[in-house]
Amino acid sequence: MSFNTLDAKPIMSNADASLIDIGDDIARLELHSKLNIIEDGTLEIFDTALDEVESNYAGMIIATEAKNFSVGLNLILLLERAKRKDWDAISATVRKLQTVCTRLQTVSKPVVAATAGMALGGGCELAFGADAVQAFTESYLGLVELRVGLIPVGGGTKEMAYRCLEGQSPTIPIQHLFPYVNGAFGTLRESKVSQNAPDAVELGYLRRTDAVSLDREEHLEDAKQLVLSLHKADYRPPEPPQILVLGEEGIARLNLQIHLLREAGVIDDYTQHLANKLAFVLCGGTLSTPQFVSEQYMLDLEHETFLSLCGQPETHARIEATLQKGKK
Repeated sequence: MSFNTLDAKPIMSNADASLIDIGDDIARLELHSKLNIIEDGTLEIFDTALDEVESNYAGMIIATEAKNFSVGLNLILLLERAKRKDWDAISATVRKLQTVCTRLQTVSKPVVAATAGMALGGGCELAFGADAVQAFTESYLGLVELRVGLIPVGGGTKEMAYRCLEGQSPTIPIQHLFPYVNGAFGTLRESKVSQNAPDAVELGYLRRTDAVSLDREEHLEDAKQLVLSLHKADYRPPEPPQILVLGEEGIARLNLQIHLLREAGVIDDYTQHLANKLAFVLCGGTLSTPQFVSEQYMLDLEHETFLSLCGQPETHARIEATLQKGKK
């Protein structure tokens, strides 16, 4: 590594992560488990770390020296809570994840996510929350929630909805807007994971403005320099985006496609159900015309739909099957 964090004294630490001073007025939030599964403790330290950085630092990088950036929420715990019908606990974790991902954008200091290896589900959403990503070229980003009978809930669906129609107007005919939404929908429905960082740009998981490091040794130093450059450019947090959604006509168009996939035997009944739920959220729910909505509106739709899916036995079965595969 170009700088060794083992010598640095953590500013704060818990079982899931540590905030470390890496010099030049920059802090680094180091995720430090093998897969960096997002636990309630991970979200707690993110929140406290952002307070600390806001008060005492010029910016922050989110990084790991482990192989994988983060594979998302703890599915074992989620399944236990779902089977116990502990909706309050699931809701609290979801709201905390949403709050952290939103705060990464609204905090007054620049934040860069240094992705490497897998950044899946909530791990991908943490990268979405950062002001910029410094991706190691071998970054495998993906919102893979549909595989386990869920939808992205940490702002992932909201962010894909925003990115696919960014800069477009609700006055443009829907047939011109729909292909962009359909592209994002296909990526989420198929739980696509990028082959590398350039592929993640094509899938919409990284922006064209995000940076890529080719050398793992230099990756974290590159991320630090990117934060410093944002700070020196007199960083201001972005205005909360207004998100263009297609409403009922978008949902109807997507649902027709889903129906045809089911008729052709490409997907099963429950995958059709999940895809319909995803279409509902991605298009902003039952709005009579294409229009702009707030981030919070979209986050509430994600939350409500995710919780309803957590109650479904078919979702429990898909989570169990995924956990079994992981053990092999």
